[in-house]
Amino acid sequence: MSIRRVVVDLGGVLFRFDHAHRLQRLAAAFSLAPDRVDALLWKSGFSAECDRGAFASAVDVRAAIRAATGFTGGDEQLDAEWCSAFRPDHAVREALHRHRGSRSLALFTNNGPLEEEALPRLHPELFDGFGQLLFSHRLGHRKPGPAAFAAATRRLDAVPDEILFIDDHLGNTDAARSFGWHAVHFRGPETIEQALGVAPEHRRDREHALEVDVGLRGPERRDANGSGHPTRMPPGGRRPHGDDRPHQANGLYQPRFRP
Repeated sequence: MSIRRVVVDLGGVLFRFDHAHRLQRLAAAFSLAPDRVDALLWKSGFSAECDRGAFASAVDVRAAIRAATGFTGGDEQLDAEWCSAFRPDHAVREALHRHRGSRSLALFTNNGPLEEEALPRLHPELFDGFGQLLFSHRLGHRKPGPAAFAAATRRLDAVPDEILFIDDHLGNTDAARSFGWHAVHFRGPETIEQALGVAPEHRRDREHALEVDVGLRGPERRDANGSGHPTRMPPGGRRPHGDDRPHQANGLYQPRFRP
């Protein structure tokens, strides 16, 4: 079955994500130490509750932030500081639009109503061309939970095998595959080009040439520190017994993906 929906993560794919930078910005705005901001708004579970839908609107989220931190500034400043973790990656946007073909684009992100309201206003060019914005607070579930993928599939009005998902977290791509989606582990703009850049009429001929990192399912295919980087061939280029995965000349071997 052909891919009809291309679904990408927001923070870490369409936007570079820098939580430490956001903590510094919020700390300056709140006159609090960064560790204190982190404790109040993230380690407390507040941000996760926003993502799950505990707050009905951005107005409610702002009010809760003010109550927790004592912030007295305006909404515009609060939105800018809260969203400062998200830095647009225009190369990713350009690659998506260049290679999407007739496939529709959607975002699927663990974020709350404040990000949903503020980010498209702050960075409208990044959201241009996306037919659906699937925020976890509206779905009532967060990735990598199966319920989140079930809800997203219903919203996308597609069967799982018609969906290609691109995310920077291996846990999310593993979960997507378990639900029946195609999934690619994002490493950079070149991931988009590899996953989408093969013309339909050439896919069969180029199947052996297109070797995309699809997340290396399971911890046994990750390196010793769990980073999820492709496993290196053992000395001499010999695979472990029973391993028939394709390999590349540079010693990396990865499963194949056909978009």
